[in-house]
Amino acid sequence: MRTNKRTTYRPGGLTLTRAALDHCGLAPGDPVLDAGCGDGVTCAFLSGEAGLSTFGMDLSAQRISKTGSGWTGIRARLPLLPFATSAFRAVFCECVLSLVAEKQDCLEEFFRLLKPGGHLVLTDLYLPGEAPAPVPGLTCLDGALGRNALKAAVEGAGFRLRIWEDHTRMLREMACQMVFKHGSLDNFWKTLTGDVFHAGLGARCRAREINPGYCLIIADKASDKQKYE
Repeated sequence: MRTNKRTTYRPGGLTLTRAALDHCGLAPGDPVLDAGCGDGVTCAFLSGEAGLSTFGMDLSAQRISKTGSGWTGIRARLPLLPFATSAFRAVFCECVLSLVAEKQDCLEEFFRLLKPGGHLVLTDLYLPGEAPAPVPGLTCLDGALGRNALKAAVEGAGFRLRIWEDHTRMLREMACQMVFKHGSLDNFWKTLTGDVFHAGLGARCRAREINPGYCLIIADKASDKQKYE
């Protein structure tokens, strides 16, 4: 068993990925996709420790070039992906959907790619209450949906939403780690995005007008048998 020594750059690291595997009941060799795989940390975990047949896609050629042994990296842009219908038993999309402008198209593409009985695993930011319309092209915060809107989008793509778990505590813990590392959250965001965070919803977050949450969603594509029950 290979151990992935790199860390992910999202709240909780691989903790929620591991939890999702327990909920999904995948078997070694099952084909899975990590949509927006970044540097491939999750792909390395899914292939090495979980023994899954793993594909990762990302827009960045530089990131895909870091593909490690045991998984396949493909350069592509969401929402259109170069895979056959019903190709995967699970699709992982962690901290990515909020960055995609065409969220509904993206979720419908995930639905197409899943085999009947397959699972969608989402982790992402969400906004409380009636959130303002997403603003593409800035930060994940600006592209985040409200809780009800996110649930509606998943179900609107054809999925049965099975699990919604709030993990905002992990978001707060990550914020504390960033303050310790960079001296302040402002310094962290400036390092990550320049001054982008000081515009849009980022400014309202800094002013404590909004408090984003963080969630794990697991949604299922009904099997042929379930469709008729």
